Amino acid sequence: MITSQDAVIASIPSYLRQFVVKQHYDEYTPQDHAVWRYVMNRNLDFLAKVAHPAYITGLQKTGINLEQIPHIDEMNDKLSKIGWKAVVVDGFVPPAAFMEFQAHKILVISAEIRNFKNILYTPAPDIIHEAAGHAPIIADEVYASYLQKIGEYGSKTVFSKLDYEIYEAIRELSIIKEYPDATPEEVKKAEDLLEQKIAENTNPSESALLARLHWWTVEYGLIGDVNDFQIYGAGILSSVGESKECMSPKVKKLPLSVDCCNYNYDITQMQPQLFVAKSFEHLHEVLEDFADGMCFRKGGLESAQKVIKSANVGTLELSSGLQISGVFTEVLGDAHGNPSFIKTSGLTGLAVSDKHLPGHGTDTHVEGFSAPIGLVKGHQKPLENWSDAELTDYGIQSGNNATIDFESGYQVIGKVENILRKNGNVVILGFSDCTAYDPAGVKVYRPEFGTFDMAIGASIVSAYSGSADKVNYNVYPPKSDKKAIKVTYSDSQKHVFSLYRQLEEFRKANETNPKDISKLYDTIRTSHPTDWLILVELLNFLKDRNQQSDLQDDIISDLRKLSEQNEEKRDLIEAGLHYLKINIEA
Repeated sequence: MITSQDAVIASIPSYLRQFVVKQHYDEYTPQDHAVWRYVMNRNLDFLAKVAHPAYITGLQKTGINLEQIPHIDEMNDKLSKIGWKAVVVDGFVPPAAFMEFQAHKILVISAEIRNFKNILYTPAPDIIHEAAGHAPIIADEVYASYLQKIGEYGSKTVFSKLDYEIYEAIRELSIIKEYPDATPEEVKKAEDLLEQKIAENTNPSESALLARLHWWTVEYGLIGDVNDFQIYGAGILSSVGESKECMSPKVKKLPLSVDCCNYNYDITQMQPQLFVAKSFEHLHEVLEDFADGMCFRKGGLESAQKVIKSANVGTLELSSGLQISGVFTEVLGDAHGNPSFIKTSGLTGLAVSDKHLPGHGTDTHVEGFSAPIGLVKGHQKPLENWSDAELTDYGIQSGNNATIDFESGYQVIGKVENILRKNGNVVILGFSDCTAYDPAGVKVYRPEFGTFDMAIGASIVSAYSGSADKVNYNVYPPKSDKKAIKVTYSDSQKHVFSLYRQLEEFRKANETNPKDISKLYDTIRTSHPTDWLILVELLNFLKDRNQQSDLQDDIISDLRKLSEQNEEKRDLIEAGLHYLKINIEA
């Protein structure tokens, strides 16, 4: 069974491997594990009453342990049983690549964990959000199918250059906010850049609209009725703050429909409204409603124009099955609005079934590609469907000189060198000594340009961003150079980590000397009197062992005093004591 990190990484598509890193488990601090325990226990204490049942049962099914940060190998042991995998990445990956991972039933998990000060909520991806939020709910087959399908459709959206710029701005802001020593000026600069990019995005792309559907379902979805609902969205399931906030009447609850795509979201803030699906089957219905309007399903001239506006590599699939991938600069139409001519610049690949045709990869079509498309004049039967006999009758035969007149007015004259069929359809006609004319008689191809590979297709049936053959034409942007900032720990932080580690050793031991425990408590009070989390951890340990009740009372008294400092600390401490079944007011 494939479970080791190396084996899983080797099993995923090559063009996605650039985003994958290894989980260095020994780099997690003892405090990191305590943060994991606190969030998981606090969330589960609350979520047991309000989360979809699949979440609770899914924790065990997907290898999520409440006591320690999960190891990716252990998760893959469990996930493999339900047909999924998990890989570790360094924070954000480009949206299109993220969707592609989902399409391949691969969970993307950040190696990072939120720091102590952001224990309630972090805008940056972290292992709590992805391992504890996303993983458990995919134990439900219907939901898992939705997650895979929205990934598949997401990898076929049309996106814009601005989409990627927004992604970079979000990533930078999230990293800076998570960095303990970030200055207010650094945060403000990153916030201003993101606001600027969002303000420029007055006409959201198809990719941005689908991302909103993903956000309001996969990340922040509710299920049931607007007045009686359960939580299934990973962003809520993994956020102590969001899970409680979403129950408040202040947060609007709206029935889920494709209309949710009209609502933008702010990754750094609590959400002002949430959408309620009737069931996991309902998610599929809404997704299909949205997909019916997507360019990859609609095709046609309008969809092709959106690919041009994206200013990125895109793919147009013709009715013959031929897929043309490149940066499209022209897609012209005839008087009836039917596509009549296509043109790319730079590297271009010609593929069928997502695989480059031999001799038609980017090493051949280096400087672009162009061809007239559409019906042949006087023929209702598309050229791609002509039999060999019909081609011969028209004069299209290897070694013959042929003239092809299109309904649009384009004309191609040259010597037929080859006829390429795939899956029974004619997909390319190769000409030498070829001249092509547009409807006005202007030459659009000359013999001195070399072999003319004419794409065959009566219509454009699909259009999307990215390439068809991603293995041989990898257009995903390189891994972002904006990496999570490596934290350097102060002597004080290192000391508190040593105390967490000492407590962890107590937990593992069969017996512990009460004097050692009291000494640890005294050190905490002297050196780190405001660290409420280690006090909750120590109290939990003593309560489990049912020992030193006097010391337990002292710790509760300390926590009570700390909780009086501010409302946020009171909430954090009360919640910690609540899952320990202790009343702070007692």
